Amino acid sequence: MNFDLEDKLNEYIKRNDLDSAIQIAETELNKIPQTDFHQLIGLNLLHLVPDLTKFISVFYSIVKIKYTFSFTKKLKAFYCEMNGFTINYDRWFIDLFSFSKIGKDDFDWLADFEYNTQRNLTITGFEKLQEVYEDVYKNQKHDIFEIGQAFDVAELLIILRLQELFKETYKIAQKNGEKWSEYPMFVTAHDYEIIYRIN
Repeated sequence: MNFDLEDKLNEYIKRNDLDSAIQIAETELNKIPQTDFHQLIGLNLLHLVPDLTKFISVFYSIVKIKYTFSFTKKLKAFYCEMNGFTINYDRWFIDLFSFSKIGKDDFDWLADFEYNTQRNLTITGFEKLQEVYEDVYKNQKHDIFEIGQAFDVAELLIILRLQELFKETYKIAQKNGEKWSEYPMFVTAHDYEIIYRIN
């Protein structure tokens, strides 16, 4: 993990400047000699906006009823977590979680969700990258300098592209008057500190 780059990108994410964060990550990847990870440059997940919209809508309709009947708790936020994708290269997916409280100082509260999706949403469009991760692990290519460097940047860039997908999905949902788009959504991948808040 490139912690210095993660810290730098987090500063832009906190300022809601996701576009600059993506540009910086792509620039860093471009500085590294060419690897199979470089195919990620310019690639996004925006084709998944309709699928993600439906996925969030279904989850919202389920939890809205559950919170209505709980009486003591009200929906306050959502959280999206992508699976640990660098080692689970066979399938990349996301789960959603809902909360009646939002923490203030850190993100430890994200472990205290009330409800979560029973089915997850498969991420498509990055299958060739999944093959790259499989190749790196199966053939132990971590020790090749440029591959190790590119690996560290690519994992952050993939999370940024996921966050970009959610940002665009929310933007369209708000224009269409989707009620769930009024609630904050926190987006990251499993075991990462790079968390983007929408709303």
